[in-house]
Amino acid sequence: MNLPDAILRTRGRGAVPVIAEVKRLIPKLAAEAGRGPDGRDAGRLAECYRRGGACGISLVTERRHFGGRPEEDVPLVLRSTPLPLLIKDFISEAAQVDCYARLVTSVDPACLGRVSLLLIAHRVGDDLPELLERVHSWGMLALVETRGPEDLPLIAGAEPWLVGINNKDIDRLEVGEDGVRIDREMLAPYRELLPRSLIVSESGHRTPEDVRCSLKAGADAVLAGTAFMLAEDPAEAVAAFVTAGEVAPWSG
Repeated sequence: MNLPDAILRTRGRGAVPVIAEVKRLIPKLAAEAGRGPDGRDAGRLAECYRRGGACGISLVTERRHFGGRPEEDVPLVLRSTPLPLLIKDFISEAAQVDCYARLVTSVDPACLGRVSLLLIAHRVGDDLPELLERVHSWGMLALVETRGPEDLPLIAGAEPWLVGINNKDIDRLEVGEDGVRIDREMLAPYRELLPRSLIVSESGHRTPEDVRCSLKAGADAVLAGTAFMLAEDPAEAVAAFVTAGEVAPWSG
């Protein structure tokens, strides 16, 4: 199952579609508290998230700032759970897309259909349509991340299945204050330009109340990681987000 289908299926049963993230290093905590890389098994964490009710797994594979270990962690997550996988890196060229596609294929070519790659709209710029086509040519999907409505012209005409809005500043490695900043006014132009896309509220979710803020704004799904990585019981933490509020079936 791919990520859009998993989101819609979760919404259909009235639960919150939560994409739960595994990341080796949290830049904010590394800078402020000297917290080093997390050495836990990525596959076991992904399975904990699945037991908590997550509809998908996000895996940060960027090496320099987030301590990613793609060659180790992508196979571990794909083999540990049947959930869809979102791979997050600073992808800017076709060669990176091909590299991840080959890595997934080395596990099982059938896994390509449940993998999505993150493409950050303002970092990719005018190359976005070409990269989207490259991702799709491998049988994968993409989540196109934006900072806000100012990035919508970069997506015009592409209409990806998944569009993210990052509540934090990825250019500052998300080291700012946590919190949900999206609201209905911000989402209105997204719905007008991308009526068939699923909108994912990314980052900044510390509590179930933050999840409810994203739902109230009109997001179709939420992505969270730090709250789960720091939790004593990751499965329980995910479950608290999944049950944070009733969700109306999607009608896009």
